Amino acid sequence: MEKIFAWLLACLMSWGVSAPTQAGEATPPPQELTVMSFNVWTDKNTLQARTNGVMQTILKEMPDSVGLQEAHARWRLTFAWELRERYGMACWIGRDFAFDEGVPILYNKEKYRLLRQGVFWLSETPDVVSGGWDTVHNRIAGYAVLQDKQTGFTYVHFNTHFDNLSALARENSATLLLERIQEFGDLPVVITGDLNTTSTQPPVQTLLTGGLRDTRELATVTDTGATMNIEGATPIDFVLVDDYTQSVQEFKVIREQYDGRYPSDHYAVCATFTLSMTAKES
Repeated sequence: MEKIFAWLLACLMSWGVSAPTQAGEATPPPQELTVMSFNVWTDKNTLQARTNGVMQTILKEMPDSVGLQEAHARWRLTFAWELRERYGMACWIGRDFAFDEGVPILYNKEKYRLLRQGVFWLSETPDVVSGGWDTVHNRIAGYAVLQDKQTGFTYVHFNTHFDNLSALARENSATLLLERIQEFGDLPVVITGDLNTTSTQPPVQTLLTGGLRDTRELATVTDTGATMNIEGATPIDFVLVDDYTQSVQEFKVIREQYDGRYPSDHYAVCATFTLSMTAKES
């Protein structure tokens, strides 16, 4: 136990520390990425029974990075420890700053170095712990700047979980997310999230008219089905990209069961696409 907590303390102390970028001015070539979004369900009573299924879902796909939602402190510690040989974790902070659920980002640490990370709250005061726009709970977003250790290819992964009750909060969260993305205007951006709405509704339409693109709609091979395993479910989990995307090969919804049950009330969604560090001309 002492070994685990010492390791966790080292992870937390690395918050915000950037590794040096590779020397040279040449633009790295386009790169194919696989990115996953997975709401792992905050229910603590079933965590132990579902841990293997969640981890197997991730390890079977081996994504470059994974945006998790509803990952409370026990989930974050479990994933970070159990997957430590392959994945690092960015954005440890929960929505109430410590132990409540958060939106951590796992990244393939064999392939990528973490240059920068951060979180912000989906509210009128995004840089402090806060809720906003009639939400019952604080809502949060995080980002990780990841650089390929071999090629220098760099992208930004944003991950978030929009409010499930307030339409006003979802709409304003979309606007705030676009504002934060603009801070990385010279880098390709990928966004994962449980947006608690479908692609035809205003929050997602705000993101799309703001320059983002839905991999579900762009993919050569796609799946437009529901992303939860409950009656009446709709596709509310997304992998969005920007105009640095050259092509989207596949978007899939992962509906596999493990140990006789689904790993979560949400299905993981996974997109494979090719990014360039040079934006496409509109």
